[in-house]
Amino acid sequence: MTVRFDESLSTLVDFVVAELGDEAVAKSVFVRDAVGLLSVAIDLELSDERLAELELAVSKSLGGYARTENPVRDKSGPGVKKLFEAGKRRPNIVVEGRSISFVDRRLVGADWLLPPQSADGVPRIVFTSLKGGVGRSTALAVLAAHMSSRGQRVLAIDLDLEAPGIGTMLIQPNALPKYGTLDYLVENGISGIDREFVTQMIGKSFLGSTGAQVSVLPAIGRATIENPRGALSKISRAYLEDVSSSGEVSSQTNQIREMVDRFSATGDYDLILIDGRAGLHETNAAVLLGLGAEILFFGIDEPQTFLGYSLLFSHLADFRGAAYDEWRSRVQFVQAKCSADPAVQRESAVRFSDLFDVLHPPGGHSGRGDALATESLTADDFDLEWAEDDALDMDEVLYEEAAVIKILDDQRYQGFNPIAQRSLLTPDLFGTTFRDLLNWAESLLPALQVDVDDN
Repeated sequence: MTVRFDESLSTLVDFVVAELGDEAVAKSVFVRDAVGLLSVAIDLELSDERLAELELAVSKSLGGYARTENPVRDKSGPGVKKLFEAGKRRPNIVVEGRSISFVDRRLVGADWLLPPQSADGVPRIVFTSLKGGVGRSTALAVLAAHMSSRGQRVLAIDLDLEAPGIGTMLIQPNALPKYGTLDYLVENGISGIDREFVTQMIGKSFLGSTGAQVSVLPAIGRATIENPRGALSKISRAYLEDVSSSGEVSSQTNQIREMVDRFSATGDYDLILIDGRAGLHETNAAVLLGLGAEILFFGIDEPQTFLGYSLLFSHLADFRGAAYDEWRSRVQFVQAKCSADPAVQRESAVRFSDLFDVLHPPGGHSGRGDALATESLTADDFDLEWAEDDALDMDEVLYEEAAVIKILDDQRYQGFNPIAQRSLLTPDLFGTTFRDLLNWAESLLPALQVDVDDN
């Protein structure tokens, strides 16, 4: 049978077990190169004859997926020391029930392999989705206007470089700043970023009938609009790693994090809202894993939503450790265009709950509450007396467990233009449609909790 990509890694793991035993797997680093070919480095001393046998056998086992040069290396093989060091810097993954050290070398998509980061200080909320048209940017605009009207200093950042929306959505054309996030990512690795440049990245937006002010960092600035021929050239370079004069490499994740940290450190903002791009592009890895933000995954109750998120979460669920557990605890689902029918809402919430199960594999931290005690259970714990009228509604239990943020399907916000339709950014209108989102976001800000407690 021809080995294909999806089964190639598990085939190599099974090969090591069959040839050298289970203990050898724990002493191995499995490597996939940029092309996709596989090899294994084993922390054992093997004779030249045994290595030759293994190399021939693994080539037969993996077919085209075996690396042509040194598919099997022992502890004295070329580059093995660096491979083991690289393996230690990455969390293990589980393949066929075995925890393995795995180094996945990629030309693109490498940021999806970086461990999640945490962040102190100003709360950050990322808005992301698998596709457009789910009301992600509209929700950000509503939340920005609401928080500003509540006295919070809000910064909205557009990191959707290829389909920018927040900048043009929130800022009048004559108020657009000279530079945007696209310019920052290009200039950061070439001419450098100084204070003057940073001050020319922020535009002001006045939202709603109350004139709530929001600071906006658009993806595209005035300089790009005035020189449109260079836009695609900029975009192609914005995704590159930066290499300093000393040879130090900065990934896109590091660059985006440094940019957000820079604005957070000014002390000018109480809340940072970040609009990511749709899909599974490299830039979304930076936004989802690198900013230490609360993450709102937007989706409509339809098969494409659950399939797409299952693919992403299956990758992320492979990783273990405190950093990943903490990241998972910051994940929230937003059901966009949600029905107002409570029965339909419960059914949808259960389907979204299944996505939590993908993200939180058995034995992992669920991130949806720590109500379960850690003490050992005894038989007495199950000796309960049930009242005959204590009916248990399992649909209700699953609905509460899913904890999905609902945004109602409100036709008034279809094709929403916050500049031209200021009247829609008033609490009387958006309060019901976006209530779950507003309440959840307010819970992140201690200053607003004080207001609630005082009342």
